[in-house]
Amino acid sequence: MKAKHLIPLALLCLGITAVGCTDAEEHGAGEPADNAIRFAPNTSYSSSRSGDITANNLSEFYVYAYTGSGSDQSVFMNNTKVSKTAANTWTYSPLKYWPEKAVDFYAYAPEGWLGTDGPLKPVEYTAFPATTDLVYATSFGNNGNSATANAQVILNFRHALSKVTLNLSSTNTDLKVVVTNVLMCNLMMKGNFTFPTASTTATTGTPDAASVGTWSDLGTPYNYIFHMAQRPSEALTLTTEPTDMSDSDWGGPKYLIPQSLTWRSNGFGNDTYILAMCSVYDAATGTKLWPNDNTPPENVIEGSTSRDGLLKFPLSTTQFSEWKPGYHYIYNLVINANPEMGAIDFGTPTVDSFVDIVTDYE
Repeated sequence: MKAKHLIPLALLCLGITAVGCTDAEEHGAGEPADNAIRFAPNTSYSSSRSGDITANNLSEFYVYAYTGSGSDQSVFMNNTKVSKTAANTWTYSPLKYWPEKAVDFYAYAPEGWLGTDGPLKPVEYTAFPATTDLVYATSFGNNGNSATANAQVILNFRHALSKVTLNLSSTNTDLKVVVTNVLMCNLMMKGNFTFPTASTTATTGTPDAASVGTWSDLGTPYNYIFHMAQRPSEALTLTTEPTDMSDSDWGGPKYLIPQSLTWRSNGFGNDTYILAMCSVYDAATGTKLWPNDNTPPENVIEGSTSRDGLLKFPLSTTQFSEWKPGYHYIYNLVINANPEMGAIDFGTPTVDSFVDIVTDYE
């Protein structure tokens, strides 16, 4: 079998720029029009991937803001909702005006994942059912300038999670590969997210580590389902054209907590791996080729309808051993054989100009 792990670098930043604008008709009596704090995201980026939060589909985000520091710190905006109107403008209430002290802004989307304690302490999060993209932004030390209209608040959003998708195919037309279940196993489902200590305003190049949120205290191993056949008719017969498991009823892109990946004991213990439950047949005669009498018992599911075999593929490689926030990991799993029908070799990884890391299993 050939399992190719293709890991292209996704957008590290969502590319949303929130800038100040003025509208004298919405200001309170006697307030200077150019002293209001306003938001208007840039919609220069688009994506066809369902589930991703982009500047094009972002309809609302939430803002905490603080003035001062230490014992002098006070809340200036408390989980304020900023919404896009039908006229493609952004509004919130109550309208805020620049104070004398500098303001630190924390923003996030979608609603709810930050909880009620705010962004100044670690945020507890559970990635279940792992179908929600999380984004965040910070902008520190902002001061309004009443002498200049359109004072700006730059909010460049970053993705907090790693996005993972899986494609399955079989390029050997002499074989019929029928897959019943596919999972990614032993991945940590819970963790604490900490907002960065620097502004996320940079939109080009590799961001400074201080401007990227971090995850800690990971726990609760979980097996994420990408496909599960609950009846024979739901089994997937692989073709030469890759099947995007993200389009299955069980799948969809998984937005998972960035974490370390291990492969120490060939899919036992605490290893993180892809598990495929399948059977391999001769395409012409229908004769079952695998699992067979030579298949080790631990690789056979005796209780399954088709007496399927188990194939395990590591989520880590010699090139990477962790998922990072803001990266999109695409695993292309090509099943053409099994250990009894041909050895599995590891090919040489290559890196192209898009920072794609490819590892081949032959």
